[in-house]
Amino acid sequence: MTLTRLMAGSRWIWVEGNHDPGPLALGGTHLAEARVGPLTFRHIADPAATAEVSGHYHPKATLAAKGQRVTRPCFLLDTSRVILPAYGTYTGGLHSHAPALIALMAPDARAILLASPPRAIPMPR
Repeated sequence: MTLTRLMAGSRWIWVEGNHDPGPLALGGTHLAEARVGPLTFRHIADPAATAEVSGHYHPKATLAAKGQRVTRPCFLLDTSRVILPAYGTYTGGLHSHAPALIALMAPDARAILLASPPRAIPMPR
């Protein structure tokens, strides 16, 4: 299924990032942030926000498994926000122990590592 077919008959909102203006030729509404019910979707997390979904940092986490260190993209979540991992091959990601992510996330934050199966762990700091 193509993206244009998926978009057909739906109201489509693009939350734009800081790297490009978004896919203008595909149509839809292009916003810096979008409110959907109690949630706010934005590219870069706002430290003062709650009920927020963002990307930008595209976190990854490393853990020891069977004597090896394994690094995987991950979701970071706490009671205020979810930060999305990168889905593209060429987006490197920021380690969960980076100061910018530690400053955003509550002490009890969790990381959901993209693995098979996904694995939930305390956010590595």
